[in-house]
Amino acid sequence: MTYLDQQDGETPAGTEADRSLPGDDDLEWEDETEFVRARPPGLLMLRAIVAAIILAVIGYVIYSGGRSWFAAQLDPEGEPGAEVTVIVTSGSTTGEIASTLEASGVVPNSTFFRYYAEWKDAGIFQAGEYTMNENMSADEAIAVLRAGPKEIAYGEFLIPEGLWVDEILERTAAQITGVSVAELRAALDSGQVVPRYRPPFNDSWEGLLFPAKYFIEEDIEPIEVLAKMSNEFAAVTGELGYGGAERKHNLSAYEVIIVASLVEAEARTDGDRAKIARVIYNRLNEGMPLGIDASLIYGKGVRGEVPTREELDTPGPYNTRHPESRGLPPTPIAAPGRKSLEAAMNPVEGPWLYYVRIDDLGNHAFATTLEEHNVNVEKARELGFLDS
Repeated sequence: MTYLDQQDGETPAGTEADRSLPGDDDLEWEDETEFVRARPPGLLMLRAIVAAIILAVIGYVIYSGGRSWFAAQLDPEGEPGAEVTVIVTSGSTTGEIASTLEASGVVPNSTFFRYYAEWKDAGIFQAGEYTMNENMSADEAIAVLRAGPKEIAYGEFLIPEGLWVDEILERTAAQITGVSVAELRAALDSGQVVPRYRPPFNDSWEGLLFPAKYFIEEDIEPIEVLAKMSNEFAAVTGELGYGGAERKHNLSAYEVIIVASLVEAEARTDGDRAKIARVIYNRLNEGMPLGIDASLIYGKGVRGEVPTREELDTPGPYNTRHPESRGLPPTPIAAPGRKSLEAAMNPVEGPWLYYVRIDDLGNHAFATTLEEHNVNVEKARELGFLDS
């Protein structure tokens, strides 16, 4: 094509009208869809954070709801409701017991209860009749099952605090038909029941049979009667922390039981028990004779007799008034009840070394010095609580 041809209006290839700009040979698009719109990088990060927060909130809501539901299967909302009687038949499995509890309204979910009981290694539960409540937690229901079924009460007997072991056997035999003192004594001596905390080479049962009211079944054996009293003593002293007696008082648990028996013999009011226990510990720490007549009376073996001057002047293991006496008597001198056991384990703080009865209720006046004590003694004498 010549120059003149171009002038006639034709636009040949390679002219300015259809040539790309220099360097743009590879940037030819035939469709707008090939374009990509660029977004600021900060916006992408913000959207990612918002999405993560939303997912976290959703996850938390699901987790919290699920957790609350699971918790409610083991510990339902609200307080325990009405009492219900639950019968556990002989040979029942944990699953069968769980089903019975759910059917009775005691627990909301038998499956959860069964797995929870197995996880806690709750063991095999005794057959019998249990009194439970509707809407109990799994732990509450397990505690009732572990405690055992209700006893089928046939009779009862009562042992008061402060008795000697021979007196306990006499009281027990008098209240239980078909059980004699001789049988009870033989059962004690048989070794079939082992008292808690009694040291080796000591065969005394004094102070180790717990005074309380007991319910018994028909045709109960003497050994079962004694086991009840011994087991109750072990349970109460264990609950009161006697296993830690040596750490707390630098005395064995048996020695603290001896202190409790002295408190039982001396105290007449509950308010005095922890103070009398403190006096005993203070005197032990000072190396002083305990000066407790009840110990000498126990050693004599005759209830209620006032020690004579000759007896007071004669040294012996239970004569805590003798000037040469140091320390505790070798055994308890009575059956301490819960309050005396607690006082011996947890005496109040105080500097007292003396006490004397001061009123008709049996309260004592406590003193730190002998001079203060002599004033209290004179007052007690004037009021008629001591012989002249």
